[in-house]
Amino acid sequence: EVAYMTPQAFCRYFKKHTGRKFISFLNEVRINEACKNLTAGKKAECISGVAYNSGFNSITNFNRVFKSVIGSSPKDYISSYNKVNSISPILGAH
Repeated sequence: EVAYMTPQAFCRYFKKHTGRKFISFLNEVRINEACKNLTAGKKAECISGVAYNSGFNSITNFNRVFKSVIGSSPKDYISSYNKVNSISPILGAH
C-alpha cells in the first residue's frame, strides 16, 4: 500500500533489483533477529516465544526456516552458542 504496488508487483520489483526473493530476504531478517533473541540477556527466551515474536505462525515452519538459514536447529544453535561462550572467558584469561 505504501509503495503503491500490489504485493506481487512489489515482489517482482524486489527480485529484479536485488536478485533475491522477498520472502527469502524477510526470512533471513527474521531468523537473524531470532538468533539475537535466543542468545540475549540473562535468560534467553523460549524457542516458541522467539518464533512467534519473529513473525512465524508455527514452530514447525520456524524450525524449518531456521535450519535452512543457519544450518542447525534452534536448540543446537543455542547449545553451540552457550558452549563457545562458556569457553571464551577461559581462553581470554591467559
